[in-house]
Amino acid sequence: MRQFSLDTSFLISFADPNRPHHKAAVEYFRYCVAERIPMWVSTVAAGEFAVKQSFNDLPLRNFRIQPYNLSHAIRAAELFNHAQSISRAADDRRPVIINDLKIIAQAAEEKIPFILTEDENTLVRLAAGLRAKGVLAVGTLLLKDGFELKRAEGLEQSYLGLQE
Repeated sequence: MRQFSLDTSFLISFADPNRPHHKAAVEYFRYCVAERIPMWVSTVAAGEFAVKQSFNDLPLRNFRIQPYNLSHAIRAAELFNHAQSISRAADDRRPVIINDLKIIAQAAEEKIPFILTEDENTLVRLAAGLRAKGVLAVGTLLLKDGFELKRAEGLEQSYLGLQE
């Protein structure tokens, strides 16, 4: 079943019409609502969003709230250890952002195949490194690439092992 996890940067872009990728976020949102595709919002992302804007400003009835629980924490710890070895091997001095890892771990643990995001430098980079290492199957869709269903369909086939 197609479904998406929404990271904090997606929520920020969706809520702020002045953001450069607001239109793409709105298009994904409308598509998901029309097609009844679940949109999961982690309590981790909700907390980050609420730092600058009330979480209640979002259309909450359209989202499924995903509590962060023990199985997510254990998966995040496993992914963190893999991410550390990736960073050391690549001589990458950028820190691993633990909240990004928590959101990725939740998607992986709950078998949510995609995370919609605007965060190319940390979340996408981190997920790509973990996929390359073979410890993660979760894909990412960047808002800067616009709304394009074919990208999601291609990732979904890859996630299901249908194409290389």
